[in-house]
Amino acid sequence: MATRQLAAVVVARATSCAGFFSFLPYLGLWLVDTQGLSGGSAGLVVGSSILANRAGAVLLVPLINRLGLKASVVLGYVGAVAVFVALGSGLGLPVIGWLVLAALVGLFLAMATTAMKASVAALPADQRLRGFSYLNMAVNAGSAVGPVLGGQLLHWHAGWLPLAAAALHLVALATATALPGTWRRSERPVPPAGGGGRRWRVQRPFVVFSLLACGTWVAYAQTSDVLPAYLGDTIDARDLGLVFTLNAVMVVALQVPMSWLIRRLLDAPRGGFGALWAAACAVLAASVLLFALGRSTGLGVVLVAMVLFTLAELVWSPLYDAQISERRGTLSLPAAYALAGVASGAAESVGAWLGTFLVVGRSGSGLLSPAASPYWGAAVLALLTGLAMAWDGRSSSADLPDAHEGEGNDHELDVSARA
Repeated sequence: MATRQLAAVVVARATSCAGFFSFLPYLGLWLVDTQGLSGGSAGLVVGSSILANRAGAVLLVPLINRLGLKASVVLGYVGAVAVFVALGSGLGLPVIGWLVLAALVGLFLAMATTAMKASVAALPADQRLRGFSYLNMAVNAGSAVGPVLGGQLLHWHAGWLPLAAAALHLVALATATALPGTWRRSERPVPPAGGGGRRWRVQRPFVVFSLLACGTWVAYAQTSDVLPAYLGDTIDARDLGLVFTLNAVMVVALQVPMSWLIRRLLDAPRGGFGALWAAACAVLAASVLLFALGRSTGLGVVLVAMVLFTLAELVWSPLYDAQISERRGTLSLPAAYALAGVASGAAESVGAWLGTFLVVGRSGSGLLSPAASPYWGAAVLALLTGLAMAWDGRSSSADLPDAHEGEGNDHELDVSARA
C-alpha cells in the first residue's frame, strides 16, 4: 500500500472515530438537556444508533457490492455529514424522528467502516496485516480524542456537538479520494472457491473463527464497557480517564512496530496465527484479573492491568481483521466484515450487559467477591478461547484458501453476499 493510501486510511478512520465518539457518549445527555427528551426516550435513541452501527452493515451489503468500496466509503461519510447537520440544525422532532436520525448515523458509518475494512482486506496478503494495524491505531487515536472534544463542547456550547461531528467527517470525506481501490466495481469474475461441498467447506473456517472470537470480545467488554461501573466507587473518574488514555497512547505508539513483530512471528517455525492468538489471550486473561484486583489495590495495579490489556489488543485486534479476510470462503469482503461485525458486536454487547448487571450494586473487593465475578469469568473464557484458537489454527491451516493472495481491490465484490 502506497504511503498516500496508508495516510488516507489513517486520517479518514481517525477523524471519523473522533467525530462519532465526540457525539455518541453525550447523545443521551444532549437530547435530555437541549431537546427535552426523557431519560428513557433518550436511551432508546442512543441504543438505535449503536445497534445500527454494529449490525446495520449487513443490510447494506448488496448496495456496497453494487457501488464498489471507495464509493461506499464516500457515500457513508456524505450521509453521516448530512445527518449530523440535521441533528444540529435545531429541528423540533418527536422521539421517532430522533430515533430515525440516530439510526441513520449508525447505518451510514457502518457502511463506510465495512467498505474501508474490505478495501484493506483486498490488498495483497503481505500488506493486509500492516493495513489493519494502522486501522487499529487510527481507531484508538480517534476514540481517545473524540470524547475529550465532545466533553469540552458540551461544556462550552452544547449546540455545536453534532456540527463538530459533521466537520470531522468532512475531513474524513476529503481524504477518501486517496483510499485504496477504484471508484467502481470491477466486472471481472472472481475465480470460484470450488464446487459443491468444497464451497461449504471453505466457508466453515469463517463460521468457526467468528464464533470462537466471541470469547475474546466478551472478555474485552469487561474493560472497555464495564470497568467504569466496577471501579467507580474506588477510583476517581478523572484518574480512570487517564487509564483509558494510556490505552490509546500505547496503541498509537506501538501498533506499527508490533505489526512488524507479528509478521515475523507468523513466519516463525513455532509461530503462526493460533499460537499468537493464544499468547494474546493469556495476557488478556492476566489483565482482567488485575483489573478485578484494582478495586482493593488501587490505581497502580489498574495501570499495570491496562498495559497488559493493550499489549494483548495490539496482537489480537489486527489478527482478527486479517483472519476474516483469510477465512471468508465464498463471501464477498463486505459481507464477511458485516457478518463478523454482527457477531463481535453481539458478543461485546452481551458481555457488557452481563458484566454491568453483575458489578452494579454488589459489594466486595476481593478477586472472588461477587462483584469481581465477570472478571475472573472473563479470564477463564479468554484462556479457553486462546486454547481453542491454537487448536483451530493448526487444524484448519490446510483448509484456508490461498486464491485471494494476489487479488486486486474491487473485483472481490463480484462474489455476491445474497446467497
